[in-house]
Amino acid sequence: MVNSYTKNSNLRVLFKIKFSKLEIFHLSIATILVTAVGLSFNGYRSISWQFLLIFVSAFLVHELAHKFLAQFYGSWSEFRANLYGLIVTAISALPFIPFKFIAPGAVMIDLSDRGKFGKVAFIGPLTNLVMGLMFLILSYKFADVGYYYIGTVFNSWIALFNLFPFGNLDGQKIFSWNKIVWIIMIASSMGLFVLSYQI
Repeated sequence: MVNSYTKNSNLRVLFKIKFSKLEIFHLSIATILVTAVGLSFNGYRSISWQFLLIFVSAFLVHELAHKFLAQFYGSWSEFRANLYGLIVTAISALPFIPFKFIAPGAVMIDLSDRGKFGKVAFIGPLTNLVMGLMFLILSYKFADVGYYYIGTVFNSWIALFNLFPFGNLDGQKIFSWNKIVWIIMIASSMGLFVLSYQI
């Protein structure tokens, strides 16, 4: 049985999603740079809006998933750009750079509960796995549509990279919270990444 008061309280928290002006500014700068990286794949020549939408959404949905779940738990939660990350992402936007590294910033949260903190870290890579799987299915169904394939590769790579268990990456937080969940997530992202190259 779910306590109706608790349920209604949680719903109120869920619908009180807040963005500060500073956060919108940081998120806008980060999104512009991520878009530039997407455009750089074709040397800033003609590129489909579908490709850009899929490319940028992999970043945005990941970060917003962290934010929304943290706010659902009642935590302060805002995206902040990182100067070093912005510089590296900007360099990656140069068309002659073969390896692209996208890490313009991260969502800052204030949670002392270890379980909730782990779940907030977990939700980011999970969204990329779900999106990647969706694009994988679409890639098989519509083999002639190339950007579905890109969506699978990019989302699986973002999930896999973020699951590395070191530094400030999501993987370190998930590993500290629940090692079984981390193993399942890392295995799933590796599997999706391998499958994306079988299309």
